[in-house]
Amino acid sequence: MASNSYDHNVLVRFLLVRHGESQVMVDGVVGGLKTCSGLSDKGRLQAGLLRDRFATMTEPLIDVVYSSPLPRAKETTDIAMSGLDPQLAIEIHPELEEFRLGQADGLTWEKVREQYPDINPSNSDPYETLIPEGDSRAGFRHRVSTALSEIAKKHAGKTVFVGCHGGVISAAMASAFGLANNQTALEMAPTVTSITELELLAGNGKPRRWVCHRYNDSAHLRGSEVDPLKP
Repeated sequence: MASNSYDHNVLVRFLLVRHGESQVMVDGVVGGLKTCSGLSDKGRLQAGLLRDRFATMTEPLIDVVYSSPLPRAKETTDIAMSGLDPQLAIEIHPELEEFRLGQADGLTWEKVREQYPDINPSNSDPYETLIPEGDSRAGFRHRVSTALSEIAKKHAGKTVFVGCHGGVISAAMASAFGLANNQTALEMAPTVTSITELELLAGNGKPRRWVCHRYNDSAHLRGSEVDPLKP
């Protein structure tokens, strides 16, 4: 059975989990708070496999559960955590929302590229918003890292499940690795319902530091009918 036996230097353990396939992914539209309607049927099956994985007790015991406010992340979290006994309350954290694309919410990606031809992040100032009323790259990373720091302080010594998004996981990894805001040469692409495990360490005269134990772990999907990598 899994346990939460920590090295005494571990401040917090995060299990960052990307949502399952969403309906906006199927429809090819930007899914912000206005448009996101939750998971597709396939996404619900993927989340169910994640639930089964956590129910087997082979994963670290979860103490606290957070979710992005977007329905695709909240629904994934609801399903994934439904196999735990006892059930844990899910806390919604607004700053765990995916990269905000402002006025593009609800547009097809084809229309976004037509209306905002300069959206390519590699060609933009990291401190400028890509789309009106949306995030800048630097602002997004700061938002995510601040949210995770707040959660870490609030739940010291705990294992925290975070139902979120590919962009949030990528921002967390970039912050953990100390990548500059203008770094665009490295791209991360977490698989749907994948688990990324980060620990924040401190003590013994050493500065706080992040340790990544695994990234993009989607073993529960392998060989299934809903494996996004299936040929």
